[in-house]
Amino acid sequence: MHSDFRLNGVSYDRDHLLSYAHELSNAKQEYLSELGRFVMDWLSDKPDIKLQTSGSTGVPTQILAPKAMLSASAMTTVKAFNLQPSQQALFCLPVRHIAGKMMLIRALLAGLWIDTIEPTATFRVSKTYDFTAMTPHQLRNSLNHIDQFKQIIVGGAPVDDSLRAAVKGHTSRIFSTYGMTETYSHVALQNLSKGERQYTAVGDVTFSMKGDALVVHAPHIGIEKLVTTDCVDLISSTQFIWKGRSDYVINSGGIKLHPEQIEKALSAVISVPFFVFGKADKQLGQSLSIVFEGQMPNQVAKIISKLDTLTRYEKPKDYFVLSQFVRINGKILRNQTLQTIDF
Repeated sequence: MHSDFRLNGVSYDRDHLLSYAHELSNAKQEYLSELGRFVMDWLSDKPDIKLQTSGSTGVPTQILAPKAMLSASAMTTVKAFNLQPSQQALFCLPVRHIAGKMMLIRALLAGLWIDTIEPTATFRVSKTYDFTAMTPHQLRNSLNHIDQFKQIIVGGAPVDDSLRAAVKGHTSRIFSTYGMTETYSHVALQNLSKGERQYTAVGDVTFSMKGDALVVHAPHIGIEKLVTTDCVDLISSTQFIWKGRSDYVINSGGIKLHPEQIEKALSAVISVPFFVFGKADKQLGQSLSIVFEGQMPNQVAKIISKLDTLTRYEKPKDYFVLSQFVRINGKILRNQTLQTIDF
């Protein structure tokens, strides 16, 4: 840990931080107890950290991540954003997931002064911060005061077009991240403030393709030829445009449909939570369908039918409503949610 590191305004050496982490591990608030346990784990002699994948595309699994590789990933971000000792950082994510862990690791290694708050969807802060990481949901709820953050990275879920439009041109530097638990945080960034659509690799990361799938090469964190489930338009070995996940692709009568692209267009006219999916169909194999959370918007079928940003194949054929979606860390778990629909 860096000698300039501070947690909630307090400077610690290793022994005192371990002692404080032990106290936190017994705190009643879950986010504080998880923070304490992680700090003890990070400062232990164990060479690895257990990470839990989100389960957003399948069954959640545990992987072992070498601390040396997590450190290398953290310092790549520190360099990319030119973070300096004693700069102010806000920690507003759950530490149980990779994004939260990496925020704390960056602060420990770079000597940031990091403040922790409960990781809620809506929060306010009383001072200006040099750096923070948020979910898209948190960013949307912070639009009225994002000038209190000089640099923001956003991840955990796609950033829809309405949120992109809201932050484009903002004086804060706001980036969408591309990465996963298996890559120990992000490996590419997209500047939302500048309205970028392409993702650009960080550090020594490069990309290639295997069929329709993106392949990640990140030797500085021990990753070679990691085949993802993401469909992209590869611009170069360091840039791509993300199209969607291959495991979400809907094959409707031989036509491949990318739900994330369709959802971007639909988000312009739908304000309630929703997503599209492929419902089993005897003739087509899958038919494009849509499910809403809470309620179906008024006249939604008519509005969608007139939407000129979608082809006729990209307009849902069936409509469903669920009282609540299944989520983890604010991310909708599509497969688990679809299991609750009575077709």
